[in-house]
Amino acid sequence: MRLFEAIVDANHRALAGDSRAGIRPAEFADALPVVVLTCFDPRLHPLMPEVLGVAESDFIWITNAGNIITSPLSSTVRSLALACAVHGGKEIAVIGHNDCRFFHPLQHLLPDHLQFFGLNVEGAAAKLNEFLSQLVDERKNVVQAVKFARASPLISKSIPVHGLMAHTETGQLDWVINGYQAAPLEFSIDLKETQPPSTIPEAPAPRPASPKEKSFPGFKIGGDLPPIGGGLS
Repeated sequence: MRLFEAIVDANHRALAGDSRAGIRPAEFADALPVVVLTCFDPRLHPLMPEVLGVAESDFIWITNAGNIITSPLSSTVRSLALACAVHGGKEIAVIGHNDCRFFHPLQHLLPDHLQFFGLNVEGAAAKLNEFLSQLVDERKNVVQAVKFARASPLISKSIPVHGLMAHTETGQLDWVINGYQAAPLEFSIDLKETQPPSTIPEAPAPRPASPKEKSFPGFKIGGDLPPIGGGLS
């Protein structure tokens, strides 16, 4: 049994009432430290890294809103890559959680912001959230994040990338993607399709010199300027 398989197994046994459930970090020294990406939801603070059973010194925690990864070369992926390259991370886990408010922005944010105007958007927000949940949800987001991380040229293919879901009330961990079993071809992504269009403007074409500029044929950019007054003392 490998590290995260042991972690999930111990997690489930503990929730079932096994007081002896846990992992022995010394048995998994070759897989530590671990790099974990989660949402920055404060409800996760008491769960990580205790739920994983990993010592603080072996736990590299990276957070953002909704544990989102947008491309194989995104800033979050660069952070994961640096955690492995600089701090020696051996395995990566993207851990989503239930009731992530990142995926319900209108329902949680708009009523408060629009209360000043006396507008009630709760009904419309709920319907929009219901529609959006058909396109993306917490679990699907974990799958997408793992795909981007696994396809990144910045992360060694020897580093397993896992996807899990955590329950914020119970602390239960469940597999979404077992990085030990996932075939590399499942996560092949065309990097060209994930690159944002270049925002560097093209250099403007040189404009013709004005007659005034042509009247100083001896002047060179960066050269010495002629003395004021034509050199008269």
